[in-house]
Amino acid sequence: MVKSHNYALGLTWAIILFVIPLPMIQTLAVGLPAAYADEFQAIYFGAIAYAWMLVAIYLSTRPKWLDRLIGLPNMYLIHGMMSIAAVFLAYLHQSQTESMGWIKTTGDWAYWLLLSLLGYSLIFMAGWLSSRVKIVQLVKSWLAPLFKHEVSIWIHRLNLVATVLVFIHVILINYVVAIKPFMFWFYLYSGLTLVSYIWSKYQNWVRNSNASLTNNVGIADNVRELELQPSSKISALPGDYIFVSFPTIKGLSELHPFSLVNSPTDSSKLILAIRGDGDFTRSLDQVQPGTPAKVTGGYGRYQPFLTEHSGYQNMVIIAGGIGVVPLLSIIDSHPDDNIQLFYTAHRQSDLLYPEKLADWQKRPTFRLFQQVGRFQDAEVVRQLPKDGQDNTIFLLGGPSKMTRHWRRVLLRNGASSGQIYAEEFDW
Repeated sequence: MVKSHNYALGLTWAIILFVIPLPMIQTLAVGLPAAYADEFQAIYFGAIAYAWMLVAIYLSTRPKWLDRLIGLPNMYLIHGMMSIAAVFLAYLHQSQTESMGWIKTTGDWAYWLLLSLLGYSLIFMAGWLSSRVKIVQLVKSWLAPLFKHEVSIWIHRLNLVATVLVFIHVILINYVVAIKPFMFWFYLYSGLTLVSYIWSKYQNWVRNSNASLTNNVGIADNVRELELQPSSKISALPGDYIFVSFPTIKGLSELHPFSLVNSPTDSSKLILAIRGDGDFTRSLDQVQPGTPAKVTGGYGRYQPFLTEHSGYQNMVIIAGGIGVVPLLSIIDSHPDDNIQLFYTAHRQSDLLYPEKLADWQKRPTFRLFQQVGRFQDAEVVRQLPKDGQDNTIFLLGGPSKMTRHWRRVLLRNGASSGQIYAEEFDW
């Protein structure tokens, strides 16, 4: 039987929202002087906001252990939501407290910097929002030529400056510094976050695998296949994505995520299929074979999801357009599983790897349903396994709107949420 629920995500939210801020709140509650009773609530808001800012910074380091539990898209979603919540609490803190001198100055600088970065990030770096709110997507498209991928990353890093300003703001407040238990947790959380961030940068600088681009060809309109040969084997699983950069090429030196087409456990080569959606991906046609690259990974939860549901009898995959890429890697690495693939694209020429799909159709366990334009709900439901639906797992890949639609359809037709997994890449 497949599992009905994955509790890791809910537990992660609970720990971040309640457990992490709790020691700071408790120590403040005991140690704050009665003279500041009117500001108690606002001070608590400030402490919680700082704790959540540190969580957001930690999540930005992409800890692999957490990725395998909840997935990097969910980590980035939590990162974004915690940043929004922290700025809101910072507003409540600022509006309900009084200060002067450098205490006020550092606090104000941090607040306005965070507020500005929040507005910028909601447009350019919160794909989970722009994929759902059309006006945000339109503004993002309009301004995209002015703010390249690397510029956005460096602007986003100003959150570190804002956090340092908050740190200084706190240590300038004498009556707060006098609360030794609070300052223990304050320094502990700050130090752990700093060490984690520096360690992640060290890993990126020293431990990333060197690789060489061995092939770069167009395989469809606006889609390129890149083949990389890493100098050492990376720890990637089928269905994973890796982060790639080309340090010697201007505009391509920051890491960018791409899904694997092939099974990395069966080959030393890494094959990527990439659609030219942004300035980074549109520049890839200029990268010549032999160009050095940096690679880190893998990330993803498609294969861990399958491992967690090892009792499944059937695998149903619903994919659209470029979203099929990581699922090709899954199909490639599971030749003996009963797999149904429903694959659509806007145009015939956008259906990727027809030769690979034709070869897989020789497997007795593989069934392909492929067409131009979306499937009708009834078409897919009619073809779903009739025997042992409780032992069927569903993998979705494609635009966020599409995956959300099929999740609703599957839930209406007897599947449980624990049987369905999709990874959205609208970061």
